[in-house]
Amino acid sequence: MTYEAKLTVKYDSTFTYNSYSTYESGILPEEHVTFEIPVHDLTTTQVFGLFKKVMLTMGYCEQTIASGVMSTVFNPDGDEKLMRKMCEEYDLTMNEDVAKKVQEEVQKQLEIEKELARVKTGPMGTVLEDTPGTPGSYRKLYQENLHLKAKISRLENPDAPHYTDEEIEAMSYEEHVSSESLAAMCSEESGMD
Repeated sequence: MTYEAKLTVKYDSTFTYNSYSTYESGILPEEHVTFEIPVHDLTTTQVFGLFKKVMLTMGYCEQTIASGVMSTVFNPDGDEKLMRKMCEEYDLTMNEDVAKKVQEEVQKQLEIEKELARVKTGPMGTVLEDTPGTPGSYRKLYQENLHLKAKISRLENPDAPHYTDEEIEAMSYEEHVSSESLAAMCSEESGMD
């Protein structure tokens, strides 16, 4: 028994010229495009690839097509379980989960700093500023790690039009550290007065 199937998509357009305009001479007056492919063993990725080509032919840009595809899963009326499954598969974070993830990360960092401070405490409860493992040196190592991740991310995505998540994380941490040091300087100055 043999199974054969094909999918045919037709796109037809006509354009009527305005007799008063010379700017429209670059547009074709009529287009007829037919896509025909065997579908008996196509994957969903291949089917979406076909429709992407059809939409590009119709004049849609890639960003609009990608937005439309994403909206089939991530829309207000969609199945939240499916959304979360796709987020897990493609390493995405839903907006409502961002604050929770940031809070968890901050909590982990604070616990690490507390543990490092407890472990590296001197005999009289003091911590030397320059010794490795103190909270200050941990911050420096953490900041260097963020910078390296940002550089690797940029090397892996050289054509990314926007900052990568790693670059944003590094910049956010720098801003956080600089605001902390500025606040510390201000409090020292106010204590001198």
